[in-house]
Amino acid sequence: MIAKDRTHRIIEQLAEVAEKYPDLAGFYAFHQTLLRLQSEAKAEIGATLELADERALKARSRRGLPLLSFAQLPVEAERFGRLAGALAAVLVEQDPDLEGQSLPGEAGEWLALAQKRFEEGQVSGTTTEKEEELEPGLAELAADLALQPYLQWAADQILPHIEQEWWKRHYCPVCGGPPDFALLEEAAGARHLICSRCNSEWLFRRLGCAFCDNSDFSKLVYYPGDDEVYRLYVCQACNRYLKAVDLRKTQRHVLPEVERIASVAMDVAAQQEGYK
Repeated sequence: MIAKDRTHRIIEQLAEVAEKYPDLAGFYAFHQTLLRLQSEAKAEIGATLELADERALKARSRRGLPLLSFAQLPVEAERFGRLAGALAAVLVEQDPDLEGQSLPGEAGEWLALAQKRFEEGQVSGTTTEKEEELEPGLAELAADLALQPYLQWAADQILPHIEQEWWKRHYCPVCGGPPDFALLEEAAGARHLICSRCNSEWLFRRLGCAFCDNSDFSKLVYYPGDDEVYRLYVCQACNRYLKAVDLRKTQRHVLPEVERIASVAMDVAAQQEGYK
């Protein structure tokens, strides 16, 4: 029920943003559709996540190892294939240029692709720089989106076991994914990163790149928005950017899932300058 209520609030807030920016109404409607499909898939997960004992979890976390493996996810091939196929159709509707790209024909192929994408998406893994730079096709995009409900379901159960003060790494303590958003907390402005895959939130250093750990301040810049609520961090060492909301500057209830979509103008601005 809590997850459904949160999804409902996210969709409602996106509708409000769409009214404010009618030129982007189609973009926000696209994300609302994705969220509905993912929320329905997450609600259907009836399994129990098998976790190691607390001592083993702490030991793994302190070694810098994410706590979730693909084998722990209750991904059933047929159900996953149907979800990925539905998400692929939504992606094509939003971007007709994707039409005609091949998709896995069998449920087992979707499952194999899901595992491949999970492992390739772990920043702490052994993915090569060349592999990281490859643009995902329709099948990869659909598999990534279809994986998110499972990752978020697992994160809800794993995140309470994370020792926030011990982690402070530039990748997710749950699934090993990279961040795509940040929050500056209301009390002292401490920076929390948000995982692009499972939506986990974790404490990170206030200064330094959230992708390559660069701490050379001559290559780190942040640009405040006009109202200072939003920030755009850029790193000239790895050419990456990170969006953030400063909770000290806003009185509204902030949902990171909404803010990462509503702040699309910052993505456009950063990418036009060559950041990724």
